Amino acid sequence: MSSAKLTSFCFIKALWVMMACCYVNAIKAQIVNKPPTNVSFKKVVLLEKYISEGASIADMDNDGQVDVVAGNLWWKGPDFKEVYAYGPVRYFPISGPGIEGYSTNFFTFPMHIDKNRWVDILQIGLPGTDSKWVKDPGKNLSSMTNLTTEPEFKNAVKNVCHESPVLANVIGDKKKELLAFSQGRLILGMPSKKPNKDWDILAISEEDKARFPVYSHGLGIGDINGDGLNDVVEKSGWWEQPLDWNGKTTWRYHPYSFSIEKGGAQILVFDVDGDGDNDVVTAIDAHGYGLSWFQQVVSDGKIGFKEHKVMTSSVLDNPYAVSFSQLHSLAKVDIDNDGILDIVTGKCYYAHNGRDPGSAEPPVLYWFKTHRFLDGTTELIPYRIDDNSGVGRQISVGDLNGDGKNDIVTANKKGVFAFLQE
Repeated sequence: MSSAKLTSFCFIKALWVMMACCYVNAIKAQIVNKPPTNVSFKKVVLLEKYISEGASIADMDNDGQVDVVAGNLWWKGPDFKEVYAYGPVRYFPISGPGIEGYSTNFFTFPMHIDKNRWVDILQIGLPGTDSKWVKDPGKNLSSMTNLTTEPEFKNAVKNVCHESPVLANVIGDKKKELLAFSQGRLILGMPSKKPNKDWDILAISEEDKARFPVYSHGLGIGDINGDGLNDVVEKSGWWEQPLDWNGKTTWRYHPYSFSIEKGGAQILVFDVDGDGDNDVVTAIDAHGYGLSWFQQVVSDGKIGFKEHKVMTSSVLDNPYAVSFSQLHSLAKVDIDNDGILDIVTGKCYYAHNGRDPGSAEPPVLYWFKTHRFLDGTTELIPYRIDDNSGVGRQISVGDLNGDGKNDIVTANKKGVFAFLQE
């Protein structure tokens, strides 16, 4: 190498080193010490194979203990060492052409569909497919490889679209409904009063297949306007539940962009800042970066929102230098028992078979403490739980072992995991 070329190479190398040092110093300058927390978790690996994009919790066998459900398997609580199947067990590849690299089970929703004492399971598969439900899946204890009783999968809601459907009591009738897109509409689905029939559908919106496609992100419920009724929130606005709804008229739509990107996952609605009205928390892009909470503000009697960015694609935008991508599921729960709801989310491992931004980074799981400062400001403070699991499309939270502390279960292409709070 000539002297001139060597000098040029050394200069460029020194410049890169200087830039890297400046970047590291900029990060260090931004980092703020986190408030201390006594919260810690014990990781329990239930399965190291890809069976489902979501996990749930329920007392499957009516023994008073909470169990974990993922795909067609369930793990008996409180130690989760016994595992049973309630349907044919299939493991999936984590990548492949088309939809080959995806489980056919995205969500398991435990609920009482018939009138007996056994919990049933509503299963949601790939967007655009028909949902099914299984009667009394915990009644007959079958091994993973030998089903003693072949299950009967019954029809539920056809053509369930959207990647974050919600099962909740939306309309206040003491029953849970499935909130999703279907046949180009925003709908609520509920079990039919007629045995063995498809579920009844109540349309919230008019039909518009371009507006309500098969694949979409960002959906949730909560009382936005303070009238005591749940409204529906999606990435482009919120739908106001009418007073004394007759189940036939569409809901009033209030446009507001909670995301200019793809949209996130489950949209969470609760009073983040403690001022008495509900705010909105959402991922910005389920296949990219971004997490924000939107403070509700009222001006001239009109509801609006002010965005507070929690994370972006740059660690410089978070005071604790935290940034990760693919926040494809979120849940709200009081993690530290301080009476204030917190956030649980993480990185969806190989959500698009490794093609998403940041897909090679560790599949982390975090909880974000809702911290209200004395000056009236509020911050979502990140605490890492794990860096080798992440999330799928469904996180479930609750007390798994009866110790009064909330725990977490997740499932994705890494496997199925329980995180027990210590």
